[in-house]
Amino acid sequence: MQRTDEISNCPKCGHQIRVDRRYVTWCDRCDWNVDPTPNEDRTPPWRLRLEQRLAEALYRELETGHVHRPGWDAARISAHVLSALILLLPLLALLVGIALLVFYRPLWLSALLALVAFAVVFLLRPRAAHPPEDVHPVPRDQAPTLYAVLDELADTIGTRRVAAVVVNTDANLWYQQAGWRFRPVVCIGLPLWAGLRPQERIAILAHELGHGRHGDARSNWLVNAAWSVLDELNATFSEQYGDRVRRELGYDDPTGATMVSRMLNATIGTLVRGVAWLLERLQLRGDQRAEYLADRQAGEIAGSEATAQALERLGLADASYRAMERALRFPTEIDPLEAVRREVSEVPAREIERQLRVSRLREARTDATHPPTYLRTKLIRTRPATTARLVLGIDRSRVIDQELQPAAAKALAELRASL
Repeated sequence: MQRTDEISNCPKCGHQIRVDRRYVTWCDRCDWNVDPTPNEDRTPPWRLRLEQRLAEALYRELETGHVHRPGWDAARISAHVLSALILLLPLLALLVGIALLVFYRPLWLSALLALVAFAVVFLLRPRAAHPPEDVHPVPRDQAPTLYAVLDELADTIGTRRVAAVVVNTDANLWYQQAGWRFRPVVCIGLPLWAGLRPQERIAILAHELGHGRHGDARSNWLVNAAWSVLDELNATFSEQYGDRVRRELGYDDPTGATMVSRMLNATIGTLVRGVAWLLERLQLRGDQRAEYLADRQAGEIAGSEATAQALERLGLADASYRAMERALRFPTEIDPLEAVRREVSEVPAREIERQLRVSRLREARTDATHPPTYLRTKLIRTRPATTARLVLGIDRSRVIDQELQPAAAKALAELRASL
């Protein structure tokens, strides 16, 4: 069998580097070829430097250890005020409709105008958050071990117990407070979950439940409701699909409905997109702080080293998904999730280190929902090491995999049919 490991010299600095033909060849001394993929980001260099300084400033703020909850700084307060103003739009339309019925005559005309106002209210009404349609529920009575672990985690963290668990085939794991009763829901993305070791699973679950403990998931309801209004406005007043197709095909009609659509897109659509941009910028810094605090919570529950390793494995999420997709496209006797486990377990530490360095180059942005992975792991490891308060053994972890199997089989079958 041909060896995959070889020794070569860096063409930039001459340092000896290990070559594994399964992965990117790079130099750990001068970072030659550390990120060989084309960078399509057209952000000016001065802005990248500025945003990296802002990201590192937030890191230093958390490094001192004085912040234990998402703070109500100027950005977060402004985001909530702007969200409240956005939510006044459906309320204003409701008041206009009522006023038309009460004060305007003739009645038949006021009824027609009020109907338009009420239609706007219905269109712009705030929506409660709900899990997407492509998830598959895992009932509590069919997964007692999984729910027991989640209940123990919730009690240890001091947050509400999870009401439902769902699975899908995304390389992600998220926490949501769904419906108007804000019922906690955890979604387990199969490729990410399969690639995690048992204690790393505890770390990720503790991180997600930490959002409920800190209250940022509940407090974001106002902002999320405002986003539902903005999304509807953007879909209504942006360039429509048919107009875009005609323009791309060269069938440009400067009259009629196309001209009206362009005018709406240039006026109201531009205003809506501007407000959405402003709200996003105001929201993101608080979101990044909340991620750091959830990491801290995970470290206290699962242990600092397991949490740092779990964060490092998040960089392998795309590789995990590709491994699962290959196993579905080209079936063998190996289970698709087992193929993911083998793929991730074979990734050398050198490749994980490269992913962290890429994170430093690409993710140090204030317009990202999560802080850079290299700063998140650095914050965990620079703080005093913590031991695990809750340990998930290998046997118990395998039982959880078996409990997830029925829902996982449905999700994998749907993905296989779509490929």
